[in-house]
Amino acid sequence: MYKLGKTFVLALFVAFAFSCGGEKESAENDSTNVLANFSFSVDTVVVDPGEELISLPYGLGTHTINESKSHLYLLDGKNSLINKVNLNSLKLEEQLSFEKEGPNGVGEYIEVFDVFPGERFFLSGYEKSSLIDREGELIKDYTLKGDDFDIEGMEENFKYSLHYKLILSIEDEKLFSLPGDFMKASRKLAKFNFREKNGKIYDLPALEKASEYQIILNSNDGMMIYVEEIHFQRINNRYFLSTSPTNNIYEFFPELDSLVLYEYEFTVAPNKKEKQIRNEVSSQEEFESEMEKARTQIGFEKLIYDDKSERYYRFGRIYQAREDKEAPLKAQVFLFAFDKNLKLIGETEIPELDRAPLSAFFKDGKLWSYVNVDDELGFAVFDFVSVPKNNGRRNPSEREIKINNL
Repeated sequence: MYKLGKTFVLALFVAFAFSCGGEKESAENDSTNVLANFSFSVDTVVVDPGEELISLPYGLGTHTINESKSHLYLLDGKNSLINKVNLNSLKLEEQLSFEKEGPNGVGEYIEVFDVFPGERFFLSGYEKSSLIDREGELIKDYTLKGDDFDIEGMEENFKYSLHYKLILSIEDEKLFSLPGDFMKASRKLAKFNFREKNGKIYDLPALEKASEYQIILNSNDGMMIYVEEIHFQRINNRYFLSTSPTNNIYEFFPELDSLVLYEYEFTVAPNKKEKQIRNEVSSQEEFESEMEKARTQIGFEKLIYDDKSERYYRFGRIYQAREDKEAPLKAQVFLFAFDKNLKLIGETEIPELDRAPLSAFFKDGKLWSYVNVDDELGFAVFDFVSVPKNNGRRNPSEREIKINNL
């Protein structure tokens, strides 16, 4: 393995806010601050591809990690390959092939990629949803056809988006997705029982904030659309829904047909986007101007779970306005910590970072984030370390804070 020695230690001090039962609460008591007495160091490591090539046109792009966090699987749709990366040895272990067409075909455009025990892979896109084995053989076709299901609350235009953010529960053959009206940036939650061919649609009013920040460019040269991200995650068989313009988080309990909403009152960052923007424009200049208005307000990433500490984390960022549109995006970065019951237990700004970690995940108590190192697959590995209680924040050198630009 390769290991680059860019290491630094930072002391972080945070204020606190708490939330429970759907009511917004906050507290600013540093004595109970779980993050007050630790710092972190960062090392950059690089995966050895051997004699093969790992294609990284979109960074980590479409990828998944197995339950034990021993392997990362990176989908290469162009070459119909699955790159199996050993995260312990930091080596490309093998490349698995699959087919796009034919009896074992998974379709051309894959949006969802997941791995199950026994190296069974779930691949889903607009055309098909398939479960295949490591040899590329089809195990089962899970393609959702709206006319084949009796779905409570189904709307006609949902039939074309039933695959969006599709999640498969392989044990009981239930599937979950976020169908909706793409042009209105409106999404619902759908639950499907694949065996019984029925389902149900649920409203997500707390996530409708995303629709307020969709931008559509209609011009003689064509159409462009800017949308805010909606996150749908399964973590340890729990289902979470969130969106970038607000700190609200839903948890879905499939067996109870129940949605629980968590709301928070942050003190170091806004709780949601506030400034309104124009949703329809007619020129490229107007489109870029409205995007800048949206990006330079708070945005939240998806949840990240650390099974060692049993805590959830979520990054927030506010991008800086740019005079030079070709310049890299830089942001004010925030970190929020939650206990296993989604109670907010910590928040801080991290001025040493100028962007939120990319494609981040926890392994063995350390936060791993994708970085490109001379067109090789690399990771910035954040290691949290206890420090004396009164140890102040040290200003890192310019060289030390460039880990996000590798």
